[in-house]
Amino acid sequence: MYGIGTDIVTISRIKQWVKDAPMLEKVFTNNERGYCLNHRHPHKCLAAAFAVKEAFMKAIGTGCSNEVQWKDVESFNKSGVVSIRLYNKAKEICGMRKVFISTSCAGDVAVALVVVSDGI
Repeated sequence: MYGIGTDIVTISRIKQWVKDAPMLEKVFTNNERGYCLNHRHPHKCLAAAFAVKEAFMKAIGTGCSNEVQWKDVESFNKSGVVSIRLYNKAKEICGMRKVFISTSCAGDVAVALVVVSDGI
């Protein structure tokens, strides 16, 4: 295993961002915004996506820094499974490693667990 990261996000904090276009554009990719803002519960979807970004940055040991930017990490849902696309420095750091993601929402929190693996 290369690294593991987890993050918990208060959904009500992210709910304020739904109408804050500059904040959404700063943190989320076009694909994430398009998917989440059309979701039944956009604030929960955005909170989970934000938690994935934070958890991934913890797993690779950078945190949000000059090395890895928010939009370098993009989560997406394919057939009910959360996956990740990496860009720029995040892609370079992660290389060919496999990334495993789990997310969940309950009450006013969203949580993400990210495991970055060297092997299978």
